[in-house]
Amino acid sequence: MTLADVLAVISGLALAGAGFACLSVILSLLMPAALERAGARAGERPGVSASLGLLVFFGSLVVWGTLLKVPFPPARLLAVAGILAAFCLAALGGAGLASRLGRAYAGKTGAATTIDDVLRGVFLLEGAALLPIVGWFVVLPAAFLVCLGAGFHAFVSRRAPRGAAAPAPLA
Repeated sequence: MTLADVLAVISGLALAGAGFACLSVILSLLMPAALERAGARAGERPGVSASLGLLVFFGSLVVWGTLLKVPFPPARLLAVAGILAAFCLAALGGAGLASRLGRAYAGKTGAATTIDDVLRGVFLLEGAALLPIVGWFVVLPAAFLVCLGAGFHAFVSRRAPRGAAAPAPLA
């Protein structure tokens, strides 16, 4: 392994981290209500969110994995769209979890989420996931399952979380 390989890996991790931060900010601006629901679900009931995420993960794995093996191109296209939809739900849950972590770190309880809270939470979440061994094999899979479950719940549920402030409308 040369120095160029090390720099390539570090650059890739930095770009992925910046991408998740930008995606989280965009989701917080475009879908504040869904972000609040996902953050509330991930923060109040992480075990239930992880269980739901595990169920959605294995359900998606069975359904989309079966459709990928079908020799009919529209079925394969539907499978790829389903896999991307599952990743979008996980991104929504991840942005919600990041905003919840950022608000908790700042000591806010009932205030509306700001972009600073989202970025603060993204930094904390990515820092924990980058920790060697424990972060890669414990934090990252657990956070993915919690985010997938919280994102799925936020997408399906239209109820406002308990004690959440009303999201500010976009101008």
